[in-house]
Amino acid sequence: MAEPVEKISPSQRTEGSFLDRTRIIAGDEGLARLADARVAIYGLGGVGAACALDLVRAGVGYLHVIDYDIVEYSNLNRLAFGYNRYAGLAKTEAFTDAAREINPAIQIVSEKSFFSAESAAQIVARECSFHADCIDSLSPKVNLIASLYMEHLAFISSMGTAGRIMPESLRLGKMQEVKGCPLARAVRQRLGKRAIPLDFPVVWSDEPPTKPFYLEGKRGIQGSMPFVPQTAGHIMASWIVRTILKKQSL
Repeated sequence: MAEPVEKISPSQRTEGSFLDRTRIIAGDEGLARLADARVAIYGLGGVGAACALDLVRAGVGYLHVIDYDIVEYSNLNRLAFGYNRYAGLAKTEAFTDAAREINPAIQIVSEKSFFSAESAAQIVARECSFHADCIDSLSPKVNLIASLYMEHLAFISSMGTAGRIMPESLRLGKMQEVKGCPLARAVRQRLGKRAIPLDFPVVWSDEPPTKPFYLEGKRGIQGSMPFVPQTAGHIMASWIVRTILKKQSL
């Protein structure tokens, strides 16, 4: 019979920092760089939520997060901060609460803004040095990428992750290398018409997506699992952290 687990009260918890293990890899200088870094995350869905929380845990000191949606019960299967207590809250509000449970000192600017083709250029957080495009709507995504590229801002973009179950099919590379992703194909075509080079970093999967579920007279609903969106977010956060630490290989 298993021994009962003894609960530890807050007063009994060991002293230390959530960055103790990060310091072993990054060193004090690296932690200082992360604390000084400013990163923007566009979209707090399955990909963006994982990316944003990873950046909090890595010690990034300033985040600018932008999303319009609220946390719905159907989000809880893939949202890194997807808990029942957050259902009904704006994703920006839920993320901020979760982030400050990890690092109460983090600076967060949150915008509950709708992504549209027209507003994409206006939502660019120009005070930030690094940007993560986690938008899943085609026209706003293309306009955001075009704006980030033309302004010579460091960014990484996520292609399609919905309808997939195999995280091992994810890749990190340049947009020009992407194969087998329908969203990337559409993005590439539109960027080509605007003469935007395809040499920026992206995360994509070559796993064929499951077909959406259609209700009569309604828009198709795409399925999703926790594995692929969250893994894509982890890869994006890793790229950003490695870039900040100047340990980038791409």
